[in-house]
Amino acid sequence: MLRYLRNKDLINQSLLSEVTIIGAGGIASALVTILAQMGFKKFHICDDDKLEEHNLSTTAYPDDFVGASKVSCAKEMIYKFNKKAVVDMYLKRWEPECYLSDIVLLTPDNMETRLDVHMQWKKNNNRKALIDMRMGALTMEVISVDKDNDNFGKTWQPSSAISDEACTAKHTIFTANVVAGLGASQLFNVLHNRSYWQYIRHSLAPLSFGREYPINKITEVKDGTEKSENKTSVDKSRHNVAVRTTQGRQDNYVKQA
Repeated sequence: MLRYLRNKDLINQSLLSEVTIIGAGGIASALVTILAQMGFKKFHICDDDKLEEHNLSTTAYPDDFVGASKVSCAKEMIYKFNKKAVVDMYLKRWEPECYLSDIVLLTPDNMETRLDVHMQWKKNNNRKALIDMRMGALTMEVISVDKDNDNFGKTWQPSSAISDEACTAKHTIFTANVVAGLGASQLFNVLHNRSYWQYIRHSLAPLSFGREYPINKITEVKDGTEKSENKTSVDKSRHNVAVRTTQGRQDNYVKQA
C-alpha cells in the first residue's frame, strides 16, 4: 500500500492488530494519532472523563470537542488519520472485567489503575507488550515490558508517594507529545524484537535522560542478513551511565501484589 510506502521495510503491519489504551487524556490524545498513522487496525479505549475547557492546552483535542467524552474525542482523532480503523469505546474507569488485548498502553491519571491493569495483563498467556507512560509538567517516565522481560514492579509506587504539583503547573502539551512518541517507539521496539530499555526517565527542563533495565535482542549476521532470535540478554557493561531512579519501588509493588 502506498500509505505505508515510506516505512514498509521498517514497520511490519502484520504486528499492528489491536491495542487497548487505558486513559484518553493528554498523552493518549497524541498517542492515538501516532498509532492510527502507524497502521493499528483496532482500538479499545477506556476512560470515564469528559473534555473540559481547561484540558485544551494539554491535549491534542480541538476546542469544538469540549463537552464530549474523552473516548469519543480519541475515536474522532483516530478516524481523522485512519478511517478504516475499528474503535471500541468504554466510557468508564477501568475494572478487571474490561477487555485487555495482548498489547496494552497505559495513560491513566493514577498509579493504582496502572498496577491493577498490569496484574490483570499478566494473566494473559498471549500477552505481547505493555507500555506505561507517565508524565509531569516537564518530566516523563516510560516503562516497557513484554511477556519474558517484566520489571514493572521495580518502577511502580503508589500515588501517595508522588509529590502533587499545583493545579496550574501539572501538565504541558509538549511533554505529552514527547512521551507519546517515546512510548510508541518503545512499542515498536518490543513488537519488532529490537533492543529496548524497560525504564526511561526524561526531563525537559533541565534536560536530562535516565534509563535502566536494558533488553538486548541477540542477532546473528549471515550473508549480510540480520536474524533476530527469541532469546534476550542484559549487557550490563554498556550501561554504567544509567540513572538509578527506581530504587526502593520494588517493595511498594510487592506490598500491593
